[in-house]
Amino acid sequence: MNPDGISYLDIADSYLHGRWSAALNAYWSPLYSWVLALDLGILKPSAFWEFPAIQLINFAVFLIALAAFDRFWRAQGERYIHAASAPSDTPSETFPRWAWLALGYALFIWTIANATVVSQITPDLLVAALVYMIAAILVRIRAGNANIGLFFFFGFVLGLGYLGKTVMFLLGFVFLGVSFLALRDRRKAVTRLLAALLAFLLVTTPFIFLISRSKGRFTFGESGRLGYAWVVNRSAPFFNWQGADPAGGVPRHTTRKIHSAPALYEYASPVSGTYPPHYDPSYWNDGLTPHFHFQQQLRVIMTSIYASYDALFLPQSGLIACALILILLSGSSFVRRFGENWHLWIPAAAGFGLYALVTVEPRYVAGLLLMLWAALLSAIRLPRSEQSKKLLAGVTIVAVLLLSLSVAEKMAIRIYEWKDRSVNLSWQIADGLRHFGLQQGDKVASLGAGYNNHWARTARLKIVAEIPSSDVGTFWAAGPQIQSDVYAICARIGVRAIVANEVPRATSASAWQPIGNTGYYVYLLPPPTAARPN
Repeated sequence: MNPDGISYLDIADSYLHGRWSAALNAYWSPLYSWVLALDLGILKPSAFWEFPAIQLINFAVFLIALAAFDRFWRAQGERYIHAASAPSDTPSETFPRWAWLALGYALFIWTIANATVVSQITPDLLVAALVYMIAAILVRIRAGNANIGLFFFFGFVLGLGYLGKTVMFLLGFVFLGVSFLALRDRRKAVTRLLAALLAFLLVTTPFIFLISRSKGRFTFGESGRLGYAWVVNRSAPFFNWQGADPAGGVPRHTTRKIHSAPALYEYASPVSGTYPPHYDPSYWNDGLTPHFHFQQQLRVIMTSIYASYDALFLPQSGLIACALILILLSGSSFVRRFGENWHLWIPAAAGFGLYALVTVEPRYVAGLLLMLWAALLSAIRLPRSEQSKKLLAGVTIVAVLLLSLSVAEKMAIRIYEWKDRSVNLSWQIADGLRHFGLQQGDKVASLGAGYNNHWARTARLKIVAEIPSSDVGTFWAAGPQIQSDVYAICARIGVRAIVANEVPRATSASAWQPIGNTGYYVYLLPPPTAARPN
């Protein structure tokens, strides 16, 4: 589980139980929460089995991604091999079908191990599946398929892409432009483009209208705007923004700072969710204004380039080396053939460019990366000869082995990291809190950052206040009087317990009680005193 997954599950609960106003969220895209709501609604898992149950739907998404990738990769491969087999003054040798499929599946498995990991509770694998569908349709359009139904479906899938991740709204217009240019008959291309655009708008407009009305201004999503302010401008922290930097804008409604030393923030209302600041960051950061600054933007672009090199290209260096050998042997014709695959590399490059403005992570760009590889590999052709056939086969085997070694290394590291995870820590903490008398819906506070506390979701508790990790030391050093003041403030706002993942040894055991053998501790506060009748 991860903090993003907690938010998606909380939103799924809101959809599932008909809390529409709470479910509407301008930061988190809705599609993955809808999928999770469907899963939870059908399986109805207990709190103990909820996280494993989510893996079933993730596996179903993986199967869809696998099928979509296969459709895309085979279609591009057929186009590549067919074009090379056409009569020509200079006959050429291409990857045989087995080699094309071996390279493609090795790359797909690499992305599953390194980027769109199936077990992660995020929408990235679902978005990658939609990107593969979009790429498969583009290949068919590039091959001359001008069926108006295909274009309508193309726009529909693009709309689903936007509902999966906000950046796909902008990329959707790039894909639409590519589909228009792919048809030679301009009159037919216009009607087909309008069909695709109509489907795209039919899918996207209702959600855009709802979140725009909730914000009082036009918006197709707040994640990009806030991400730019956080990462590029650095004018606000991710949580508990109080408007300290004037360049960042003026807060309209932030979390409430109710104690200074140590800092104590409260956010019980009006946002729901296990951890409200992460449930809807667009609410708590309303008023945060991104602004362009050349040096800041250049820093982020350079960081994105390095991140792409470190996380994507360096682990694939073996395949890149093999591809470079074949590119050099392909001669100057490689550039022309790569240019002919513009229907793949133009939208992929546009996607990388958009992400590079803020941040590049492998899970964001996995589908785009495979589009780039498809464009590059299908531009490789060698002079026709037996030596070329043997070279292509040998290079394919070496490249697949190197990718497989990269995958094996990643899996070995992951298995080592998981060796101590046979115990469900979140459940143990949640069960321990239940034995201390906490019930579903109770309010709790976190001593330390609250966003990563999965136990609260498992126990169905709401974190309504926190002392940030940077102030935990201040809290313990403050002395009994200030600590008592903090306890009293938490009690006044309805907090039933304060949970910490570390307590100094000198602290009285009667005050902070261990939650089993989890390493976590709880400080119980008295329940609110009921008003006595006259």
